[in-house]
Amino acid sequence: MTADPIAELQADVAAYESIFGELARAMDPAALLKVLTYLLRNAKREASENQTYDSLEHRRLVARVEALMARVQPEARKQAMTQRNAQNHERKVRAKHQADSKRQREGR
Repeated sequence: MTADPIAELQADVAAYESIFGELARAMDPAALLKVLTYLLRNAKREASENQTYDSLEHRRLVARVEALMARVQPEARKQAMTQRNAQNHERKVRAKHQADSKRQREGR
């Protein structure tokens, strides 16, 4: 006996909404965004399999998940940019160090 996919999605969305603040503090923003993305993708897949995709309740639940995603996206973007900047800085430092080492070797 399979459970009602809409009821499962309602329970999942309600759970994520109730603990969202704690998840946002405790989890990496990119990981939280990934979890919500999987929830959304699975909900859409199940809805298409069960022909409930066009139901008003399903669209409302999808909108609620997308609203949670919108709350986390700016922080995830900021985190990705910070990581990218750190990697670029490390690459520049390594390149400068290699260039300095090469100059020293050639100068001897």
